[in-house]
Amino acid sequence: MRGEKDVAAFFVEENYEKMSDRAAKEIVRVLRENPRAVLVLATGRSPRLAYRKAAEAIRREGIDVGKATFVKLDEWTGLSRRNEATCEYFLEKEFFGPIGVGEEQTLRFDPEAADPEADCRRVAEAFARLPDPDLVILGVGKNGHLGLNEPGRTLKTEAHAAALESATMGHEMLTHAGKPVTGGVTLGLGELFRGKRILLLADGAGKEEAFRYLRNDLISTEVPVSLLKLHPGLLVVANREFFSF
Repeated sequence: MRGEKDVAAFFVEENYEKMSDRAAKEIVRVLRENPRAVLVLATGRSPRLAYRKAAEAIRREGIDVGKATFVKLDEWTGLSRRNEATCEYFLEKEFFGPIGVGEEQTLRFDPEAADPEADCRRVAEAFARLPDPDLVILGVGKNGHLGLNEPGRTLKTEAHAAALESATMGHEMLTHAGKPVTGGVTLGLGELFRGKRILLLADGAGKEEAFRYLRNDLISTEVPVSLLKLHPGLLVVANREFFSF
């Protein structure tokens, strides 16, 4: 890997809206071309507008998503499913509800699970039975995490419970939680790498150092996003407003 020129596809858009336009077109393309597509979905500010734009296009074009499968990338633990901070709430509001995705079409972590590790085993077993995802949508954390795969000397390949770093506990979604959140559950790196295509949205202040690792020739488990350079189907869409080139 020698940085940007070796990334499968790397687009730098002028602003958040244009970044979201390109991401939405990729989501719609996948669902249009394969009615039985499997998508892994991140949450948060980075993909929010892309989901809204994709939902508008899906409705406008009359794309049938009734046979597609949608997998929730991660979830905070210890919250009610109805809590506005949850990934559950986010996806229902921004994407599943607007395009009519039924619960039977989804694989989701349970934020209310009494035993998060057991819930992770359930998700890992179900995920292993699915076809390889057509598209894995990711954002990048300020500490370089992917999903809730936090930096460390080692990383896990399958779904697992994770203790959150302080940077992640300050995530903007958690401002709505109503109480401190210190843990979460997430798909593992091996599961993410099953994706035929990985769409990484690089957006947001404070992520410059993590983003730098997408443009150099270094790979480290201490910066999980850097591992994506090993994936042959990586598509990076970045917002120029937050990064210098």
